[in-house]
Amino acid sequence: MDKYKRLILKWQSIISESKPLKRNIIFNFEYLELNKIISFIWPRRAWKTYFMFYILKELIKSNKIELEQIIFIDFTSFLYDDFDVEKLIENFYELNPDKAPFFVFDEIQELENFNKIVMYLYNNNYKVFLSWSNSKLLSSELSTIFRWRTIDIKIFPLDFKEFLYFKNIEIQNIYTEKQVWLLNNTIKEYIDFWSYPEIVLSKSGETKFELIKSYFTVLLYKDLLERYWIENEYVIKYLIKKLLLWTTKEFNINKVFLEFKSQNVKVWKQTIYNYLEHLKEIFFIKEVLDEFKKWNKKFFFFDVWYNNIMLLENLWQRFENIVFLELHKRFENIVFRKSSNYEIDFIVLEKNLYIQVCYELNNENLEREIKAFENIISENKILVYFSKEKDFEIKWVKLFNLFEFINIIDN
Repeated sequence: MDKYKRLILKWQSIISESKPLKRNIIFNFEYLELNKIISFIWPRRAWKTYFMFYILKELIKSNKIELEQIIFIDFTSFLYDDFDVEKLIENFYELNPDKAPFFVFDEIQELENFNKIVMYLYNNNYKVFLSWSNSKLLSSELSTIFRWRTIDIKIFPLDFKEFLYFKNIEIQNIYTEKQVWLLNNTIKEYIDFWSYPEIVLSKSGETKFELIKSYFTVLLYKDLLERYWIENEYVIKYLIKKLLLWTTKEFNINKVFLEFKSQNVKVWKQTIYNYLEHLKEIFFIKEVLDEFKKWNKKFFFFDVWYNNIMLLENLWQRFENIVFLELHKRFENIVFRKSSNYEIDFIVLEKNLYIQVCYELNNENLEREIKAFENIISENKILVYFSKEKDFEIKWVKLFNLFEFINIIDN
């Protein structure tokens, strides 16, 4: 049997037998009707292949495609020296003369001249799914290569509801003592190790930490140092640590620059700006601007477990970071507002939604937390907490734990 026939049948069998866990990510089936290349974007280790399997199985279950149509190729495991797309198509039609091929190319950057091959398929009206590695190809570069013929599907690590699903935990009446205990312990575990599927499904804390270290090592050396030709490892590590320490706070580049100067570390201020851009490009950090003073910025992480690498016990910062990520997954326009008298942690402009985040809510900090809302004209004022000292009654501010908050913004 021809090698391409064996390859097609092999991956169809793998997809058929796979049992990918459900993700809380919407894939619009109407995308298939558009004349677009579908590209999947994600940080490292978000289980992109299994998510693609999940989408493919959903498409099959919904009768949008048939298993026999799928041509799946993972180019990191492609064993042959050459790739002949015309021969691949010919072999497919020998197997399935009455079906249209549906191409799914994983790690496309490993294929030489992939842009010409993908454009050949596109120009011949074939459906194409693509994924790639950030260490060699960025989504912005892919859009440029294909001249905006792509639709990007963003895949993030597990949100909290997905975390519960992967852990087989069901939260029902969170007001019972047992359910409150279960919820708080689950959120604490989520804060500690967060949401990469492989880490979530690992039983041992030691294994989880070893995985975290390995992820960080690959990201640091492959996605940053090698990709961007960064020679000074100390500078990038120090910058990452400062970003972690200042999560939830405005990031002061000038202060970081002066700290390097005091250490006799030679680095241009523009280099620091460049490094921040690189970190954004590889889905390491996300920038949030002040609503009015656009030069004021905060940076949040796509992966809060980097705090474990730096041995930081900043649970309140991790918690606020997680609240931001739940918002970022659902809304486009998120800003903060800071004045001389108060600060609003997050504002979702499209919903006129104002949010404060407090890790431990008590009598001492309650007034400070809600004071920022006093001059806000909106019915959507929410304070999100991890734990609270007691039940507080405030008519003009809604108090929610993380689970309640997520349910509110989902409805």
